[in-house]
Amino acid sequence: MSDEQGKKASLKVRLIHEAEELLMIFLYLALFFCTFTVYRRLLMRELGFSYFHYGFALLKALVLAKVIVLGRHARISRLLDDRPLIVPTLYKVLVFSVFALVFEVLEHSVGSMIQGHGVAGGFEEIIGVGRNELLARTLVVMFAFLPMFAFIEIGRVLGEGKLLELFLRRSTARAGATEP
Repeated sequence: MSDEQGKKASLKVRLIHEAEELLMIFLYLALFFCTFTVYRRLLMRELGFSYFHYGFALLKALVLAKVIVLGRHARISRLLDDRPLIVPTLYKVLVFSVFALVFEVLEHSVGSMIQGHGVAGGFEEIIGVGRNELLARTLVVMFAFLPMFAFIEIGRVLGEGKLLELFLRRSTARAGATEP
């Protein structure tokens, strides 16, 4: 195999790996954000308002998943990887929660522009929603990130594919054991 073919094969393997990583993170975040949207929809319906923002929930999940995949390869996300596992986990939760907060602001701005109110209308909407709700949304996202990054960090420490193997394959020790 020539050097150029090896590079192409390596690039293909990396792209497939990143696509799988993106898909897993997207599915987790989409499930979470859509569940949160269902909850909001039910609350808003009780108050007599219509709320149907699943598209934004899926877009938010996709964008944040891409940001997380890219961010995991950036130096800033690896600063504390040599510390006890809780430290890089909490660090990544905080860093990516800030990214989520920034995306929340951008989401309101873009939504406002689509509705013809301009960027200023987006900031007025954020102010109208209130900082308490924005803080609450950020906290909810932080606590959604906590188990996700804990699993990602455990997987990193165990080695590529080991965590998935532990969850999806039957252990040989348990396979031979009989139920009492």
